[in-house]
Amino acid sequence: MAAVALLAAAFAAPAAEPAPGPASAHARAPAPAGPLARAVRAELQRSGLDGSGIAAFYEARDWRPLWLQGKALRPEAHTVVELLRRAELDGLDPGRHDPGALSRALAAATAREPDALARAEVAISAALSGYVRDLRDAPEPARMIFTDPALAAPATEPDQILAEAADAPDLSAHLATLMEGNPVYAELRRALAELRAGRLEAPHGHAERAQQLLLANMARARQIPADPGRRFVVVDAAGQQLMLYEDGRLAETMEVVVGQPRYATPMMAGVIRYAVFNPYWNVPVDLVRDDFARRVLRRGVSALEGERMEVLSDWSDQARPVDPATVDWAEVAAGRQLLRMRQRPGGDNMMGQVKLMLPNRLGIYLHDTPHRWAFDARQRTFSSGCVRLERALPLARRLLGAAAPAALPSGAERRIDLPEPVPVFITYFTVWPEAGRLQARADPYGRDGPLLAAMADKAPARRAQPGGLGGPVSHHAGDGKPSRQRGSRLTPIR
Repeated sequence: MAAVALLAAAFAAPAAEPAPGPASAHARAPAPAGPLARAVRAELQRSGLDGSGIAAFYEARDWRPLWLQGKALRPEAHTVVELLRRAELDGLDPGRHDPGALSRALAAATAREPDALARAEVAISAALSGYVRDLRDAPEPARMIFTDPALAAPATEPDQILAEAADAPDLSAHLATLMEGNPVYAELRRALAELRAGRLEAPHGHAERAQQLLLANMARARQIPADPGRRFVVVDAAGQQLMLYEDGRLAETMEVVVGQPRYATPMMAGVIRYAVFNPYWNVPVDLVRDDFARRVLRRGVSALEGERMEVLSDWSDQARPVDPATVDWAEVAAGRQLLRMRQRPGGDNMMGQVKLMLPNRLGIYLHDTPHRWAFDARQRTFSSGCVRLERALPLARRLLGAAAPAALPSGAERRIDLPEPVPVFITYFTVWPEAGRLQARADPYGRDGPLLAAMADKAPARRAQPGGLGGPVSHHAGDGKPSRQRGSRLTPIR
């Protein structure tokens, strides 16, 4: 039900008593203690919200109010009104969010009667959960795949949204964070306001098209949590840029190389947990099949030694070296035999001197590269899906802090854990404000069309499962094995 309809229900005449019938799950729940709790439960039933996610939130807290202190509204109740007033700034349909109706509900609660207070209480929760759900529930083409158990896809169910507010150490600060959003999203939202006011130049003078693209990119940016943490990394695959944020500010940028269109780098969220110096390159099984096996069939096994490649018996830590001459390369090339290959560390290793590991099922990570020429290209889409960094070593040292080695380790592969894990969000921005105008970028993966079409649909389907569970197989598995795209909504980073 839209938030406007829920607010209207707060002023409707009391509903008739329901006819006796089989007891519902809520009817069997313990009776609320205290007049306000009883009034909240009665208001949920009167408003037709019994059995809803909002009712589930209140039942879990024994029907205790969230927005009341004693018999008065908390100041944060009025902050929710201000949040609704920003609907148009966020590119949402203002017709679905009525700050005037909520203001009237709050004004009616000044009598301090339990029923009036309960109507205001339920109206605030309905307004907040409806607004945040609209803000976060992106169309499928804008969604990010959450790959680390410590990162959660933004909650979209009313009980989860309200539980976030109730569990926040500081409710006022929580609402302020919702209002501002993450720094990347805030930048795009300011650009939308500037564009509408005529203070930002649209690409090629096409203001309407620019606004549509801005709204699409804002939907992508909202997949990054409103509070991503003290330090986080954003990789923009469309602009082929990395941005490091610290304490809410942009601290560093660099160019990156991302996947070729056939090996498109996915929009995903992970956590950088450790750095590996002098890394092996575990060759993805599709490249073993499509590239290396065919090379061996043409030139013989000496083709592998020239690139310092080695074949291993399996993917376990106890894997044994295998003589390439004993492999049936025709079976590998045909895809009937999976084979593990890796490139030994060294100056020409595809991983360069260091890789930053964000453990995930997609086999995507950030790494150095010996191919420096790639950073001179205007469109840097050359990899097999992973992200190659212009300045990998300085970034690794910055993230490692005091744990960074004084000198570059030599010889064998060496892992060093980050003292503080760092979230990384790989996204896709085809417009960006820069130097007083909105810069249009290429769309190398053709993602704008499906997203614009989904946003034009007035009733997009709700997600059945957050994070794209059971998505397509990745084309670049860092451990050399194919893997499926999956998402998570779990616990805080640690």
